[in-house]
Amino acid sequence: MKFVGSKNKISKQIAPILQSLINQNNVKVYYEPFVGGCNMIDKIQCSNRVGNDVHKELIALLQKIQSGWIPPDTISEEEYNAVRLNKDNYPDYYVGLVGFCSTFGSKWFGGYARGYKADKVTPRDIPNEAIRNLMAQVPQLQGIKLICKNYLDVDMSNLHNALIYCDPPYEGVTKYSTGEFNHERFYNWCRKVGETNILCRILP
Repeated sequence: MKFVGSKNKISKQIAPILQSLINQNNVKVYYEPFVGGCNMIDKIQCSNRVGNDVHKELIALLQKIQSGWIPPDTISEEEYNAVRLNKDNYPDYYVGLVGFCSTFGSKWFGGYARGYKADKVTPRDIPNEAIRNLMAQVPQLQGIKLICKNYLDVDMSNLHNALIYCDPPYEGVTKYSTGEFNHERFYNWCRKVGETNILCRILP
């Protein structure tokens, strides 16, 4: 799934490192507190995979396609604007689909996506491309437990020897749609959960 800040393009380099840590340490739980578009967790093999994100429409969308929902083939600009202006009138999963799959640069309602093919004449159906990309990911999402909470509200007390992969919003870059991110509080959280678990973070 296309997602702002996704590591999908470099996942072939990162995933083997994470997988080796799981295998070498007999890890039974792999956890991502900022799962985003599931572009890393879907490449990991572990007994229990858990992905959390605070974005309720994102998680609702991922859970819906996990359950077998087939979205429309594309999203028109008229539909995009109707949903953008009346989000409360639509289910969270559908708002998530429109907000991420028909938007410029995969940014949450960042303007309707337009573009042209290589000939610079033929229009591209970017929403269709994004939806097909999302649906191709569905088999890899099976078996992942998806939850929607602020990472600070997730009970970590019973988690031991888990591999926790963190890809939080970076400082000084485009702000996420879920608001400001307290980096100092995040680092304090890392120190605490890292006492009993394996903590990984890929720096920008």
